[in-house]
Amino acid sequence: MNDFFLATNRSIKVNEIEVRQIQMKDFDTWATHAEPIKQFLKDKNHSDEVLTELFAAHGVQVISAITCVTDLDNQSLFKLASDEQRFKELLKTVLIVNQAYFKPEKLKRGATKAQADESTWFDSFQFMVSMGHQHSEIMEMTYGAFEQYLKSVQKNQRSQLQYLSSVIRSAHHANAKEFKKFFEELRE
Repeated sequence: MNDFFLATNRSIKVNEIEVRQIQMKDFDTWATHAEPIKQFLKDKNHSDEVLTELFAAHGVQVISAITCVTDLDNQSLFKLASDEQRFKELLKTVLIVNQAYFKPEKLKRGATKAQADESTWFDSFQFMVSMGHQHSEIMEMTYGAFEQYLKSVQKNQRSQLQYLSSVIRSAHHANAKEFKKFFEELRE
């Protein structure tokens, strides 16, 4: 899905069933069901054979994850599961709409797994709040939009640090009169 799909919290309809993106406010429930699915699908495609194996291995989690992002209840989903092709189509759609969760980006070169594990969700939320987002709006974001906003505020912070570094370097090498002039220009 593209950035606009993520940012506008769009959904997709498949066979008259609306499939939504998971929202952060529901993430604790979602992750309980979706994590075994994510681990099972790691480095696998979404072929019919793989989805059949997934449902055989984690049927309860599949049903529960689908109920988190649709208006269907468990009973309706079990009924739908009797039509294997329609059910697989729904499951594929859930995986595609929520691919930000199921297919996370790989760690960048140089970042270690230990460094990535040191952070918590609260660190991410706090960072976004410090950059102007409000907790309530963060909790209404989809996971994909949250991920993209987080990347954006990280990029913004790096840019600010580069600017501050150049100011510090200018101050260090300037004489008092030149620095005072530079500083006054920044105030205007």
